[in-house]
Amino acid sequence: MAMGLDAEGKVSSSMPDNPHNLKLSVAEEALNSAGLRKGDLERSPIEAIEMVGDPVQAGLAGMIAGAAGHVKVLMAGGTQMAAVLAIVDCIASSETSNLAIGTTEWLVKDKSSDLVGLVEQICEVPILASRLCFSKSKHRGLQAYEFGVVKEGVGAGGASIAAMLKSSGAITCSEIQERVELEYKGLVD
Repeated sequence: MAMGLDAEGKVSSSMPDNPHNLKLSVAEEALNSAGLRKGDLERSPIEAIEMVGDPVQAGLAGMIAGAAGHVKVLMAGGTQMAAVLAIVDCIASSETSNLAIGTTEWLVKDKSSDLVGLVEQICEVPILASRLCFSKSKHRGLQAYEFGVVKEGVGAGGASIAAMLKSSGAITCSEIQERVELEYKGLVD
C-alpha cells in the first residue's frame, strides 16, 4: 500500500475466511506509525521496505532482477509475488519482460483474493497456474486444497510448472499429484 497498490481485499490467505479487515488494519497502522499515506512511496521501494515492508522482499527482488537480466524467471508463489513484482518493476523495469508468476489454479480462482488485479496494476507479466487436483486424494490434508483452505504452498504452483516446462511436458500434473500423495502418505503414516 505504501507503494500505491490497491491491495485492499486482494491479498490471499490460507485461512477459510480471509481476514481482510485484520490485514487492512495492520497495514494502515504500519503506515500511520511511519507517518505515511497510501502511495507516498510509489517509486521508492527500498524506502517502503525500510519503513513498513518485509526485508525478504528486497532480497527476492534483487535476485529476480539480477537473474531476469540474463534468463527467464518464474516467480513462484501467490499474491505476495505481486509485492515483489512491484519492487522489481521500480528497480529494473526493463527486466520484467523476462518474468512470469507461477502459482496454483486454486489461488487464481480464489474469490477472496485477486492476484490478476494486483499484477495488472504493476506491469504486464504472465500468470501461469498449475492445475493440480487433490479431490480424489485419500488424505484430508490434501483434500483441503479443493475446499479453499489451502491455495498455494511454498511455491507449489511454480515448482510444478517449472517441472512440467523443464521436462517439455514429460512430467505431468497427474504424475506430480501421485508423488505428492506418496510423499504425504510417508509423512503422516
